[in-house]
Amino acid sequence: MGRIIVITLLILSLSSINAMAIPSEGNFLPASSKTIWGFQFNNIFSRGFNKAEGKGTTKQYFLKASYALTERFFLDGKIGMGSISFKRNDGTDLDFSSGFAGGYGLRYLVYQDEQRALKSIVGFQHISCHPFKDTINDEIHRVIWDEWQGTWLFIKEWKKTALYFGPQYSAAQLKYKVDGFRRRLKAEDSWGLMIGGNYRFMKKASISAEIRVIDEWAINTGICYKF
Repeated sequence: MGRIIVITLLILSLSSINAMAIPSEGNFLPASSKTIWGFQFNNIFSRGFNKAEGKGTTKQYFLKASYALTERFFLDGKIGMGSISFKRNDGTDLDFSSGFAGGYGLRYLVYQDEQRALKSIVGFQHISCHPFKDTINDEIHRVIWDEWQGTWLFIKEWKKTALYFGPQYSAAQLKYKVDGFRRRLKAEDSWGLMIGGNYRFMKKASISAEIRVIDEWAINTGICYKF
């Protein structure tokens, strides 16, 4: 049953056209002093900034890693490429081609019951995207997309499958610069519910999918390998 739910989440994520969230990194945790490597794709659609300023979208591709500092404390990092589009309310459309993108995070295993295969994890994640400039009418436009997220996940595990859910809080801002004029555009902070799962299709490899609901619709996917 758990595997069917995870596969359903994955299919939804591949067909979704409206995603707006940072992945929580779930519960695919490395053993102490070990590392997990993986690939990740984020696609954030139509997030409003300063309400009247405009809406932004971003696509990001990451190579990511998670390292276990201890049996309960985990460090996440990612590096890759990302692009940004910003549609201003005055009708100007800006497209910033892919440049550097990266992120980091921390997770802590606050509860574990090995007999019932239950866990609870508190986490924090940050992503930053720095695309190349765009030029319109001889004006040079630059942007940086920053987003932060906090989660508290409650997890049930089976032999090859895990399902989890929990509250999530996110905030985002767009640092916007035009020929030396700087602005910091903020999106509305938001609370939501995250529902996710993963399926271990090989001894050390797993696919994952997450859905965020209530305040917005969001889906993320990923694949990881344990070393």
